[in-house]
Amino acid sequence: MWPALAAVALAAALAGCSPGPPEPPNIILVVLDTVRDDYAGDGQGRKDITPNYERLVSQGTEFTHAWSVAPWTAPSHVSMLTGLLPSEHGCTTKHWRLDADITTMAEIISESGYETAAFYSNPWLTDGMTGMMRGFEINAVVGPNDERQIGLLTSRAQGGPESVRNISRWLSLRSGERPFFMFVNFLEAHLPYAPPPVYRDAHPSALPADDQVVNEWAHEFNAGLHPAEEVDWNRVNYLYAGDVFMSDRLLGSLLDLLEEHGLDENTVVIVTSDHGENLGDHGLAEHQFGVFETLLSVPLVVRAPGLLAPGERNDPVMLTDLFATVLDLAGAEVEVLPQHSRSLFGEPSPADRPIIAEYAGPTPRLLEKIGGLNPERDIEQLRPAYGTVRIGDLRLTAGSDGTVVLHDVGADPGQTRDIATDRPDAVDALMQHLPMLAGDSEETPAVDERMREWLESLGYVM
Repeated sequence: MWPALAAVALAAALAGCSPGPPEPPNIILVVLDTVRDDYAGDGQGRKDITPNYERLVSQGTEFTHAWSVAPWTAPSHVSMLTGLLPSEHGCTTKHWRLDADITTMAEIISESGYETAAFYSNPWLTDGMTGMMRGFEINAVVGPNDERQIGLLTSRAQGGPESVRNISRWLSLRSGERPFFMFVNFLEAHLPYAPPPVYRDAHPSALPADDQVVNEWAHEFNAGLHPAEEVDWNRVNYLYAGDVFMSDRLLGSLLDLLEEHGLDENTVVIVTSDHGENLGDHGLAEHQFGVFETLLSVPLVVRAPGLLAPGERNDPVMLTDLFATVLDLAGAEVEVLPQHSRSLFGEPSPADRPIIAEYAGPTPRLLEKIGGLNPERDIEQLRPAYGTVRIGDLRLTAGSDGTVVLHDVGADPGQTRDIATDRPDAVDALMQHLPMLAGDSEETPAVDERMREWLESLGYVM
């Protein structure tokens, strides 16, 4: 056990916490894909949307100031699995294949004697796209009709139910001789927003039973074809909340499986999201074209019996910290931890810790798509890459187009007032923490037709 985790365990014992799990514990990392922080838990009065997340919050430690380091799937996940910023691992819209010389969390932890298994249905996580799942002995991806996949997507689903069934089978068949590290991604909150009848029955509305928000509508909105003042945002929010509800319901199924197999007491469960979602915020839909709080602020809860006292922590946390955290739990040491990865079992981060996020810009084909939908839309406004850093309530964002804006997100959570000209000292100080922005590139890797169709079913234009 690393010193940080040993100290936490001792402090928890002295504080009267129940005995912790045997060493080393099982570890599960669950990503509720595309779930905004304010839709998890009791944010904005939506406590009934995520009861299973709340169940973990009541039993574990909730981190209320958690940040993704990227606003979309691939770079965010790779950062969790490597502890590196996007500019360090290079897995972005410009080059999404993870380089072979970068070691992943699963590769390290498997060398420490852990069984490793990954269950997901997001195409960006596959070997065919990023290769970020290397190191997992079980790589159970659910996808479209393809004989190479373990499961097939069902109608009106994003693959979560099939992943739960795969998890159930795996738990029933494993010998239990080694502790396990399980990674799970539930994609249900991603576009299209099409909640199932169980949500509509529990949350009646006047909407048609088959109503949904489709990918094309989001592209049209970003192209300026649906004026924001004419959009029924109550409808959009209701349908998105329904998908979040479904994602949380799958989380509940996973927690139930742990109890059924007698694993809940000796398993550390970490639940977060890879990024948020714009629902008309900043004049945008989905999760491209910026690094706003709506895209970076994510839920994070850790249930670690005997290792972290239940409660709330508000120290600044980045999803890169999950790399050091999982290795700490497993007792898997590395020679040098990445600069931006700190174990959550160590001392809380100082309040003035810089937290950083990056966006390499959209793909050229996505810009072409939006420009084709509406030639009058100035797509140059959507082209820039961005880097952003936050210390306390001050948040600096710099664009590859030369723009620099500063927000006080404590006083202005919607990021509507640029105070850069009022605080040049803060701009200079924060700018020192930003990595160099990647230059624009019109080149993107090739994608085979089957994978392109799968990605486009989720709204990605490659």
